[in-house]
Amino acid sequence: MATGLTEPDAPPRPAVGPSVAPRRRRRLRHPVLVGILVGLGAILLFTIVWIGVRGFLAQRALTDAIPAAEQVKTAIATGDLAAAGRAADSLSRKTHEAAALTSDPVWVTVEAVPWLGPNLAAVRTAAAASDDVASRVVRPLVAAGTGVDLRALAITDGRIDLAPITAAQPAVAKARAAFTDARASVATIETGALVSPVASGVDRLHDVLDKAAPEMDALGNAVRLLPSMLGADGPRDYLLAAQNPAELRATGGLIGAVALVHADNGAVTLQRQEAGTSIGPWKTPVADVPLNTEGLYGPLVGRYLQDANLTPDFPLAAATASRMWTTTYGGTVDGVIAVDPVVLSGLLKATGPVTLPTGDRLTSANAVKMLLSDVYQRYEDPAQQDAFFASAASAVFDRMSSGNVDAKKLLTALADAGESRRVLIWTTHAEDQKVLAGTTLAGGLPASDLSTAGIGVYFNDATGAKMDYYLRTSVAAGSAVCRADGKPSTVVTVTLTNRAPADAGTTLPRYVTGGGTYGVTPGNIRTRVAVYGPTGGLLAATLSGGENYTTVAGVDRSRPVSLYTVELAPGESKTVTVQFLNDQQTSSDLSVVTTPTLPGDGTTPDVGARNAVAPIVVQCSSVVK
Repeated sequence: MATGLTEPDAPPRPAVGPSVAPRRRRRLRHPVLVGILVGLGAILLFTIVWIGVRGFLAQRALTDAIPAAEQVKTAIATGDLAAAGRAADSLSRKTHEAAALTSDPVWVTVEAVPWLGPNLAAVRTAAAASDDVASRVVRPLVAAGTGVDLRALAITDGRIDLAPITAAQPAVAKARAAFTDARASVATIETGALVSPVASGVDRLHDVLDKAAPEMDALGNAVRLLPSMLGADGPRDYLLAAQNPAELRATGGLIGAVALVHADNGAVTLQRQEAGTSIGPWKTPVADVPLNTEGLYGPLVGRYLQDANLTPDFPLAAATASRMWTTTYGGTVDGVIAVDPVVLSGLLKATGPVTLPTGDRLTSANAVKMLLSDVYQRYEDPAQQDAFFASAASAVFDRMSSGNVDAKKLLTALADAGESRRVLIWTTHAEDQKVLAGTTLAGGLPASDLSTAGIGVYFNDATGAKMDYYLRTSVAAGSAVCRADGKPSTVVTVTLTNRAPADAGTTLPRYVTGGGTYGVTPGNIRTRVAVYGPTGGLLAATLSGGENYTTVAGVDRSRPVSLYTVELAPGESKTVTVQFLNDQQTSSDLSVVTTPTLPGDGTTPDVGARNAVAPIVVQCSSVVK
């Protein structure tokens, strides 16, 4: 039997009393680590509070900036530059506050944290861009005053004071560069991984800047171009070409009348007016026309003024028309400006109605119908028609030169006309032409790059008359990747409709229907349609009703072209589809331009109305690969 207090195999009894102390010492074995963790927790808590509070204050500052931005816009629109200046200062203070709150070292350091960091970086970038726009764009432009508010410019005794515009050029150039930088910085923000409120805010700012970009570009171009083009650096002479869309040409309409306009230090005078038929024709071309262009449109482009713009390349058409004028009348021409009666109707909103020598009252509401339809019902003699057109142009020009015009409405009308491609400008001065080249005013062939395919749809009358007043056009386009090599295919559908009355062949004047002179049944409309594909692309097919449609396949300036003819009786429609393979593009993005046409139903189109291009969903099963 074992002796002692316990059995030998009995488990040890738990320690009591003083033996508890070692356990307490084990809990405090790493006091430094605990301190570090507590410190990190405090820092984390501080950082969260810091970021949260500053983010909240920044968001509030940006929210408060919105009314200030609206006040700037309203004040500029009403011409109250003092109020615009105060609102611009307020806007700048708010955006600067938001930028400062989101750019301190703590904020920037936390941007390195996964998930949270991209959101903070996006907020900082957006706030900085907003501050740049407010302080480096809005405030300088407001400070520049009337020099950048072209609507405030007055025409006095036929002259525009160019000094304020010239003085504003440096400020506008800097503001435009700052705007471009701010827009580019916002465009670099990847919103896919951002939380919804941040992504939504970035998208909203992106949209605002995108919508403002055309206005910023237009302002920059106008301030840069107006002084030189209006003779600030020496007199200039321009050929003003009136295009008649009742007889379509690719750039807008047959050149029915021309005038020489002289500009000298802001003073603009009408020197000479002539009917288009008084110039030429020539037995051989008077200007150089590329062989590919001549192969598509024939030798008339270089021989007849009325056919110089069969090509959609306005710089080529303008240079040809300029050569024709100087060959006939001598002198020099510094540029060509093309307009149509729709532009005239817009100008009449600024000048108010004018009374013609015939007693007719020409208004913005009746100008298009009177000049493109009524005049042919009234006068059978083309010489009388030309005289009526000339009197209308002179009356509007005289009213504008007198200074009795609403400058704001005038600028709006011209801007709208430029956007809808109803005003086209070409100049022999390289610096000015370089600025124009990037605008809708240039009228060049649609530009293509590696990401976007430039598509053009152009209409030329083949009736030999004025029936295009009744022609309605509709264009739709889309693109998709349907091939294994990843090259996109583009599909363009063009629908033409003859909206002339059923008895047009007998009730409309012979001058309007053509009387069958060129083999077209009176009342019918014959149109040649040229569809241009992207640079370097390939024409895949031209179809109608699922069947091959007769076309002339060509190439113009490295672009594939499908040139086909459509003839329609009154009330008839036809749709033709053209397919291209985009050989150089890596995406299915499209940019489509068309000849500006009339509604075709006798209504008066708005000067800013564009020929809208509808999007279509491309079915790969129907694409020729």
